[in-house]
Amino acid sequence: MPGCITLHVSGEQVSYYSAVARRAKALLQRPLQYYLKDRPLNTVVVYAFVKAIVLLSAVLLSLRYQPSALVKNPVFLANWDGGWYRGIAYQGYAYRYPLSAAFRPMYPLLIKIFSANQPALMPWVEVLISNAFSFLGLYFLYKLVPLILDEKYRLRVCFAYMVFPVLLVCNLVSYTEPIFLAFTIGAYYYWKRAKFGYAALLAIFSIFTREVGALILVIFLVDMLYGYVAHRERSRVIPELIVIAITCVGVATLYLFYSYRFGNPFISSQVQASPEWYNTSSVANILHNVVNALAGLRLGLVNYSAVPIILIDALAVLATVLFLLRRDLALSAYSFVSLVLFLSLSNLGGFMRFVAAIFPIYLFFGLMLSDDDWKKNITVGVIAVVIAVQNMYIWISGVWLY
Repeated sequence: MPGCITLHVSGEQVSYYSAVARRAKALLQRPLQYYLKDRPLNTVVVYAFVKAIVLLSAVLLSLRYQPSALVKNPVFLANWDGGWYRGIAYQGYAYRYPLSAAFRPMYPLLIKIFSANQPALMPWVEVLISNAFSFLGLYFLYKLVPLILDEKYRLRVCFAYMVFPVLLVCNLVSYTEPIFLAFTIGAYYYWKRAKFGYAALLAIFSIFTREVGALILVIFLVDMLYGYVAHRERSRVIPELIVIAITCVGVATLYLFYSYRFGNPFISSQVQASPEWYNTSSVANILHNVVNALAGLRLGLVNYSAVPIILIDALAVLATVLFLLRRDLALSAYSFVSLVLFLSLSNLGGFMRFVAAIFPIYLFFGLMLSDDDWKKNITVGVIAVVIAVQNMYIWISGVWLY
């Protein structure tokens, strides 16, 4: 008929596509059954499988559509911030001083130690370090979930951590997010288990990893006060106060380090406020950022297409705050303070990374997944992995992403 398009599909083609669908389903069925056995090793192995799929898919796409990007930089996972951390690891903070002062010393120190200070090894070592810590963070999250919610939610929360696109990319490349998350989640896990020495140590490591590491004090302080007021846990107050005091000493030690090394304890924030990054924090920025985001205007380095993502991320963190109010007040307060701090920045270029590093958000995402229908969860996971592959493809091209 005129104006109609007739689609002819042979029985052979239908059989072929049906066979492909059945094979794909069978391929996913076995890893899913393995994951649902609910063991720490199984969770880590499945995460390695997910990361391998993302990396391999992005590399294959790049070989097909942008081979020159791979030839130009075969160690592409060590791009962007990785160059700063390698430089600091090898040359100290003399590397591109004073701009290098914006980066905390923990990651460069780890690179220096595990590469034996060999520059040729540093790009590979820093990628291995960030990936190793991504598994450690997942392990701590696996152990922490039953202490906050219930054991039955553990696999869903870990699944949310594994497939969240921005975190998935950050956990593959040489960024500090996986190191920060491992130290922060681990610190709270040991805090909940009353192993206060480990909690204090990991909290200090977190402070020396990222500028927001000090926010672990919000978790410790609120949890201590809530435990004392609501449950009269007086036996824990003294050791918890000691942990908080030691963590505060850790913050002071970091500023003493800056004072000793640069002669200025506040050089990090001053460098971030310089024209190189133009990243200042103020209450006025909160209203400015929210209004501009709602209006769909440009936000610093963030292009127009990213504005809806920023709004979605902010709403997800706000939902996490409300969701955790009655489940874990300390994590609710931590999420709220983190959100306010990030919205107060004048440069929201790294907002998606900031949100990905707020670990309570994975508790919220995990509970949004289905409890009894893992086919739906797998569908969500596949979509998230496809987004992560697209992001990694952009990363390989050499374009700054987040």
